[in-house]
Amino acid sequence: MMPSPHEILQQYWGYDGFRPMQEDIVRSVVEGRDTLALLPTGGGKSICFQVPALMMGGLTIVVSPLISLMKDQVERLNRLGIAATAATSDLNSFELDQKLQLAMDGGYRFLYLSPERLKSDMFKMRLAKMPVSLLAIDEAHCISQWGHDFRPAYRDIAEIREVHPKVPIIALTASATTAVQADIMEQLKLRNPRRFAQSFARPNLRYFVLEETRVTERILEIARRSKGSGIVYARTRKATETLAEKLIEAGFSAAPYHGGLTSSQRHHTQENWQKGVTRIVTATNAFGMGIDKPDVRFVLHYHLPADLESYYQEAGRGGRDGNTALAVAFLNPSDLYTLERWVNQQYPTWEEVTHTFQILCNLFQITSESPSQQPYLLNLGGIAKKTNLSPITLYRALQVLNNEAVVDMSDDRDDYAYLQVLMAPGDYWAYKQRNPGLEKFLDFLLRSLGGEVYGREARLLPYSWQESLGIQPSQWESIVQRLVQQQVIRYRAPRAQPTIRFLQARHLLSKQQLNWEKYEFLRAEGERKLTAMLAYARRQDRCRSQMIQEYFGEEDVKPCGVCDVCSGRYKAEVSKDAYDPIEQSILALLSGVTRSYRDLIRQGKEGTPTQREQVLRHLMDNNRIVLGEDGMLRLPD
Repeated sequence: MMPSPHEILQQYWGYDGFRPMQEDIVRSVVEGRDTLALLPTGGGKSICFQVPALMMGGLTIVVSPLISLMKDQVERLNRLGIAATAATSDLNSFELDQKLQLAMDGGYRFLYLSPERLKSDMFKMRLAKMPVSLLAIDEAHCISQWGHDFRPAYRDIAEIREVHPKVPIIALTASATTAVQADIMEQLKLRNPRRFAQSFARPNLRYFVLEETRVTERILEIARRSKGSGIVYARTRKATETLAEKLIEAGFSAAPYHGGLTSSQRHHTQENWQKGVTRIVTATNAFGMGIDKPDVRFVLHYHLPADLESYYQEAGRGGRDGNTALAVAFLNPSDLYTLERWVNQQYPTWEEVTHTFQILCNLFQITSESPSQQPYLLNLGGIAKKTNLSPITLYRALQVLNNEAVVDMSDDRDDYAYLQVLMAPGDYWAYKQRNPGLEKFLDFLLRSLGGEVYGREARLLPYSWQESLGIQPSQWESIVQRLVQQQVIRYRAPRAQPTIRFLQARHLLSKQQLNWEKYEFLRAEGERKLTAMLAYARRQDRCRSQMIQEYFGEEDVKPCGVCDVCSGRYKAEVSKDAYDPIEQSILALLSGVTRSYRDLIRQGKEGTPTQREQVLRHLMDNNRIVLGEDGMLRLPD
């Protein structure tokens, strides 16, 4: 007898009930219906396919766009005692073959794959014999040419249906316009799908857009006035590091997060933030996917994002506990030109793409005879100098070549190693007895990784183990190589740089081969989205939440009542006659004491609350009232 959704939810996650709409989605999938689920960030999308997968049995294939996201979800499932694995692009042929064979033999309940991996011959050969019961498409907006993270390989997912025609599909995303939703359903060839969509309204989020030149000072001010955790998004890695330094100097616990850090550094930062050790993360858009932290009280955008989809997803990481959270985007006039230039760099020209390919072929000595399957380390900075392209343009040109299967690029830096014991426990013990010189290493391995390492890969930091064992890197390499050669363990070394493989021999690229019309379309879409983002930021006469909901196709939406527009931030005018009494009232309240920003607005006797806030802001901007490190306002010394 099939267990109920509530039994599965309680057994594995310990929850007493579902969030809104989750149970309806679960039942739709269990009934064998194709399903499209639009749940806002923090709405619990993974539960919507993991619960029915465990009810139905068999294997669930999960298509996901990011290696880090796949690894995170696999680790969570394994901690719950659920067999899951990810066949990521950093596996060699032997490792991939073993994982796919285990999936075929019923060794896993969940197999996570990138869309590009679905096209590999090794996967296609085994697909028919896999006991597939469900196909889940995470971040499904990536399938659409209209979406904000277009991935052409997603379009081949529907081919799985040709092999397993009765398997239901669930597609999930947090942000999709009506055009994107239609494209998802068409490209996946969903059959009479049930569509579930929560409103894009987030009543507990207070959206603000602040036109500001002293952005860092305002960020420090908001951090002092707010409680709980926070995220500050910035466009560049350098900006995230500078902001973290400023926050630390001001007495906050903060850390940067971006793609230039190693996997362990990113994991350490995210873990400390999740636990509350670090209060504020300053991050590029590489941060946030898959996290679920309830007490985020503010999400600030140091730089304006390029589109409303990204902004909505990132801002939506605040207030997941249902309590009020601030979502503030700073509109710095001097940054607008940089933003427009940055958006243009996301779409390289035809000349830039073809030039990049030829330079790469020269650099790695790729001939016209046949492609090289060997992975090469990519030094993007060095190649950027050779091509005279900016690093952003070079990276985007490489993405075009990757998307069209000219090259295979893996840009996930990873300083973790991955290890699995291949022997049975009894054989492992006997091996240890025969090799007393390795006893210390082999005992430490099991103590550190536990008995589960017999059945699946576990990750470790080699430099941490070397320190604990008191051995040099050269000794480490010697021991590991010996154990690998004797088939005691399987080991994957860290990868500190992006890699590239050439899938095609050297040749002259054609616009038809690269589907160049599609990229011209995407450039136009990028410009349209930027226009919509700028309209959102500049308008002062329309509720922020209404603008977001209407952008995503909702109709008859009501003002939120709490954003900067609804609260009258732009409407309250303070006449000269009214200004002086309000100012005197505020200064009198601070005579000899400190007070909070909110108390000054509430306790003032003159003018309306919005007028009092305008006068208070003016006094703070002119340093007639100062904000202390404790978050309290006072008169200057």
